[in-house]
Amino acid sequence: MEAGASALAITMILLQSLIHQAYFVLAGLVAALLLSRLFRRKSRPGLAYDIVYAYTIIPFILRALHIK
Repeated sequence: MEAGASALAITMILLQSLIHQAYFVLAGLVAALLLSRLFRRKSRPGLAYDIVYAYTIIPFILRALHIK
């Protein structure tokens, strides 16, 4: 019974680690997408929109860099 519980615990730890890393990868992808859209946009140029983009991008960049 102990071996089954130990295997289950190891599996759960592995799954938690995979989900954790996938979260950071997805945050990095969203940040990259937002950054690419920031520099390619043709409509609505202006400082106010740049500030909104920056305000949106910063949390994703911090998460991708493992900074909370």
